[in-house]
Amino acid sequence: MSQGAMQIKPTYSIADLTSEALTSRLVPRHLAKPSQLLRSTLLQAVDGFNLQAVYPAHCLLDLQKLNAGGTDWRARSPNYRQALLRDLKLSSIPALPGILSMPLCVDLGFVEGDWVFVESGNPAQLLRFARTEYLALMVSAEVEQDEFTVPLMEVRPNLDYPNRDETEIRSAVEAITQQRVRARLSESIEIAPLPLSSQRLLSLKSKEDVSGTDLANVIEMDPSLASQVISWANSPYYGAPGSIRSIQDAVIRVLGFDLTMNLALGLAMSRQIRLPKDGVHGHRHFWRDALMRALLVEKLVKKMPPLARPYIGLAYLAGLLHNFGYLVLAEVFPPYFSLYCRTQEANPHVPSMYLERFLFGITREQIASYLFTTWGLPNEMCVAIRQQHNGQYTGEHFKYANLLYLADQYLQPSWQQGVSRISAALYERLQLLPDDVLAIRQELDELTNEQMEDLVRLLDTSKR
Repeated sequence: MSQGAMQIKPTYSIADLTSEALTSRLVPRHLAKPSQLLRSTLLQAVDGFNLQAVYPAHCLLDLQKLNAGGTDWRARSPNYRQALLRDLKLSSIPALPGILSMPLCVDLGFVEGDWVFVESGNPAQLLRFARTEYLALMVSAEVEQDEFTVPLMEVRPNLDYPNRDETEIRSAVEAITQQRVRARLSESIEIAPLPLSSQRLLSLKSKEDVSGTDLANVIEMDPSLASQVISWANSPYYGAPGSIRSIQDAVIRVLGFDLTMNLALGLAMSRQIRLPKDGVHGHRHFWRDALMRALLVEKLVKKMPPLARPYIGLAYLAGLLHNFGYLVLAEVFPPYFSLYCRTQEANPHVPSMYLERFLFGITREQIASYLFTTWGLPNEMCVAIRQQHNGQYTGEHFKYANLLYLADQYLQPSWQQGVSRISAALYERLQLLPDDVLAIRQELDELTNEQMEDLVRLLDTSKR
């Protein structure tokens, strides 16, 4: 054991976090690389046993490896974690023995370099240990060490080669099928065809010189869809004078042809695949997020110079259906989807596309784009969905993809800190100013809960 490690007590208490032994180790957060920063996930077994799993921030926690011993671990809820932090009066949980009344299990296999950094409970600072010191501390406290992580670079999503999507999707299906988790799937992707209402709308969309009356006639052939569109036009968000009683009124007086066409298409498609019962956030969060993307993208397009704007209705539809692949994954891989949800709960720091690549071999964006292509949706939509997380995309229909990327960055929970990652080149491609985008984002915050909930209720088809 090193001399430095001999000076460290084997366990710590909350009081020790302010003691001289640890305060001398405080350093600014920016000194730590992800491969050196240790994060914690709180887990619970079916029998109620708790565990603090500790691993590097550039890795994901593989529940299948952790469960190999026969214990079915699941992440404790975000509410549990927040309540625990409030009780401890901390902003984060240090990966040190004795802080919590539960054992630790540590995987340091992918830590890089001679230093490790641990959360201090202060958002601006970390605790720094020599790697040998931290290992000695774990041994002296009899902390279990195991292998249960995977570096994110090993499961990096395919952002650059969409021509490989079909091969990767079929490979994923084959691999999952070999593990006997088939459901509504054989050797090829078997998803119900595009709904009749959507087929009619797409057929109309491909024609020239289509009038508002033509569009109204198609929507009115589906009474449920017509009711949704009329209700949407009557919502407080649009503030139309008087009452909208017909699709004609909705098209002419409130929504306009382009928005009505693409809104109707999105509403029709949203009824095709139901939301899964399993999932981290539930129905309301899914549709609220979809609505926020659609509204933000719509406002961004309107802020662009007129000659630079893409079709506003298609951009709105891309925002509304940006997460459609989530529904498809649940439909295609139902048994594995439960494992995906558990893994997502245990890895809140990992973007969903890495988890999906790791578990399925594909991402929701790949499978949704492929499905939209086979359904004959506009290529702008397919590209936007496929490239929405690629901030460097400059290929065909880049404006739609870049708008979705921009909306995603501004709708993250910690968006105020994250927007600095957006390149100046992306703003320039869209001919938008950062201050204008910020003002639009703040406008959305001013929408009343009542306005938002009215719109979300119209999208949420879970009870229909």
